[in-house]
This record gives sequence, C-alpha cells and structure tokens, in this order.
Amino acid sequence: MHKTKKKSFLKRYHHRFRLAAFSLTGVFMAATSIAQISPPGLSDTRLATWMAIGLDQKVSKDESWRSTSYVGYGFMSDPEGNYNAFEKPSMLILNEEMKKKLSDHFSITGALSYREQYLYNEEAPYHKADPGLKKEFRLYGKFAYSWIINKTKWNIDFRPEFRRFFLPRYNADDTRHAFRARFKLKSAIPLTADQTHSLIVSAESLFQNERTKPDGRSEWSGFFYDDSRFCVYYRYAPDNWPLYAEIGYMNNLAGKDPTYAMHHIGLDIIFKDIL
Repeated sequence: MHKTKKKSFLKRYHHRFRLAAFSLTGVFMAATSIAQISPPGLSDTRLATWMAIGLDQKVSKDESWRSTSYVGYGFMSDPEGNYNAFEKPSMLILNEEMKKKLSDHFSITGALSYREQYLYNEEAPYHKADPGLKKEFRLYGKFAYSWIINKTKWNIDFRPEFRRFFLPRYNADDTRHAFRARFKLKSAIPLTADQTHSLIVSAESLFQNERTKPDGRSEWSGFFYDDSRFCVYYRYAPDNWPLYAEIGYMNNLAGKDPTYAMHHIGLDIIFKDIL
C-alpha cells in the first residue's frame, strides 16, 4: 500500500467533527446520574483517547423519563511501537437512550446507537485496510438497580445488546450479527459535602454470541467471554453551572489466552437541563 501525503489535522477530519456538531443540535442528549460516558472498546491498539459531548435533560416534569444521547469521537495508537494516542482515528459514535425510572431503586432503558469504526492492517506500518470502515447499528436495553450507602451511590445493571454490522464486502469469518450481554457494577463517591467533586468507579464484563458464514452457512458461535473494562473517573459538577465535566481512565482487558490490555483516556462534557 502506497503512503499518501499527510494532510493537516483539520483537513483530514473536519467532516467528522462537522457531522458531530450537527448531530448535537438535532437530538436530546443526557447522561445518567452516576455514569460517565465510557470509551468504546477497541482492538489492535495500546493507547486510545476519547471525547464525548452530551446534555443531561429531563423529559417529564417529575423526571421519571430522561433522554440520554451523546456524540463521541476517538483516536488510538498502533498496536505496537509508539504510544501516540492520536496516531489515527478510531471511532465515531452517535448514541440515544430513553430511561424510565420505575421506583427509587429500579429503572429500565431502551437505546439506539450508530457507530463507524476505522479499520487498519494487522501488520506494520498499519495502514488503512481495505475496506477501511465498518458501520454498526446497535439496539440495547438496560435493567438497573441502584442504592445509596453513606452518601455513596451504587448501581448494578444488566445490558443485553443486538449488533448489526455493515461492510462493503465480507470474509467468511467476519461477524454479521452479534448478541452481547454486559454486567456492570459502578459507584459514585462524593469527595466534598456539596458533591461538586466526585469519584466514579466501575467494573464491567462482556459476553458475546457472534454470527458468521463459514462455507456459506450461517453459524452462531454461542456465548463466550469477550472482555472486561475497569474505569476510574473524576467528576466536577458545580451547582451554579448548567454542565459538568468528567475525565478518567479505562483499562480494557480483552481475551483470555493471552489477555491483551488496552489503555483509554476519556473526557466528556455534559450540559444539564438547558432545554
């Protein structure tokens, strides 16, 4: 593959950022009360960066319904060699959730997500692959239970997902569809009495069932362990501001033999009840 002349950062990616900006003005966006917008899991990288923008907006007067959406964009390093977290673009995500609070402890959520993931060759110098883009539509639900102990809020949830992938052309072992189950435990620990400063920690395990077409036959793999994700985030949420910001780290452990560790640095800015 021939190298192309590098363009400036803005010229190379301006259309992606423009799409993200337009998307922000057209949808309701929010974040749940203790959840940071976690970086997406990636493959074939060591270090990745991720930024998302959202709006925490109530939909009903009693706040039993909330709309949760965000737009996010990420970059990543090569799987080996340097640890340049901005080496190349990784993924664009548009996400929309609708959450219904059933009681003080229980809630349910329905969501739709659109994703574009950039693909690269598996061998150095890791140029863009052909095809170089994989698109995905994802439908998922979430069943959550939350409680408070000594001002620390805890949350445990189960998230079933259906994933549909789109490529210009498929190889026999490429995933067409997938079902995934996610189990997550998280907590928000206030660092100050007014909760302006908080620490959010979470642990999540994922299990997946993939559909491929080896020899032209449709075949499901059966559920298998996929990966685990561990997050530590700091939140700054002043009372007199219509937004809060979060910055943190995610360790993504993929596979079992061997286990492959990927490091993610994330930043999100959430506007709150401005509509």
